[in-house]
Amino acid sequence: MATLASRLSYAWWVPIAGALAHAVSTALTYFGLSAYFPSLEREFGWSRTAISGAFSLARIESGLLGPAEGYITDKLGPRRMMLFGITLTTLGFFALSLVTSLPSFYVVIIVGIVLGSSLGFYVPISIVVATTFRARRSLAFGIFRMGPGLSGVLVPVVGWMLAFWGWRVTALASGFLLFIVGIPLALSICHASEKNRTSEEMRLVASPTRRDAAQLHYARENDFTAKEALSTLPFWTLSVAMALRHLVTEGVSVHFVVLLVDRGWSQELASSLLGISALISVPGRLGMAWLGDFLDKRRLIMALLSALGVSVFFMGSFSDSIVFMTCMTVYSVAYGGLASLQEPIRADYFGTRYFATIQGFSRLVQAVGVLLGPLMAGFFYDLTRSYALPFALFGAISILATLCMVWARPPQRRIVRA
Repeated sequence: MATLASRLSYAWWVPIAGALAHAVSTALTYFGLSAYFPSLEREFGWSRTAISGAFSLARIESGLLGPAEGYITDKLGPRRMMLFGITLTTLGFFALSLVTSLPSFYVVIIVGIVLGSSLGFYVPISIVVATTFRARRSLAFGIFRMGPGLSGVLVPVVGWMLAFWGWRVTALASGFLLFIVGIPLALSICHASEKNRTSEEMRLVASPTRRDAAQLHYARENDFTAKEALSTLPFWTLSVAMALRHLVTEGVSVHFVVLLVDRGWSQELASSLLGISALISVPGRLGMAWLGDFLDKRRLIMALLSALGVSVFFMGSFSDSIVFMTCMTVYSVAYGGLASLQEPIRADYFGTRYFATIQGFSRLVQAVGVLLGPLMAGFFYDLTRSYALPFALFGAISILATLCMVWARPPQRRIVRA
């Protein structure tokens, strides 16, 4: 009994610690960076399209390197990738505090902060969670993906620091915080995963059962190689649907604060509301992940994409505070649920043995949406001086993503027997 309790505690510490690490990373490198938008615009006079371009290129760069990141992580292991990525992100924030030109801003964001964050947090922790859990994989990912929601606690702090300390000091402080918190959490995640794996192996050796053998046999048969996954229609329809989802959510997140500032909100209050939106997503992340273990994940994703599209349309079209807050709540829950379900459905469809590599190729497809979202919003704002048109387009694109999921049914792997 004690051994079982220890094994469970080791296993569940992986997504819990992963959520904490993901929260700090997301608060500083994702939501937090969008709060820099007004400060950079005021100090340098850069256009919103130019600033948006840095975020877009940074995110597409992470997607373009997705297959390489996944392959290297599969080969070297999550521990080394986490330590390297966290160090790179820290140095990126230090460099951001010294930026004086648009080209240097692009280099720091792309090469330092966003790439380092991907290598240090999202990719390796996703792999550890996917390989640690089978039966409750969706719930485990839901806990892990609560991190971006919990980051809402820190986003208002970033807004406060920007208002009172300035963006350069804020960048410097962010680098120190990321390193001090990230390294211990990364080491504890790897330690817990290794302990859980050792306990599981000892249990199977000591008292193997027919169910264990059947599960192991199924898991091996259900593991697609990257080549096999790429040859299936569900891989592409699922990846395109997620690319369209990212196009919408990346565009909204990058322009969220500046949209509210345009409507008369203060930068601190707008940053706080962005943090509140992240917190509201927590029930969606955990609740939809829990439902994903019992309901059809594909149909659940379709419903969430539809809700996302309707809410985004109204957020851009109506400036009334009550309407905006109501739609923001729906958007946040839908966004959170979608974030929690994309890895579990991919692991269910293609297995976990080559999960990082397959996920990397999927991120390569998603990078197109990641690139276009912020640029689309910035371009149409500069053209019309309003966010109504780009947000209406985001709503239509969400519905298109829903249609893509109609064809994203579970693939059938052909087993060649001797």
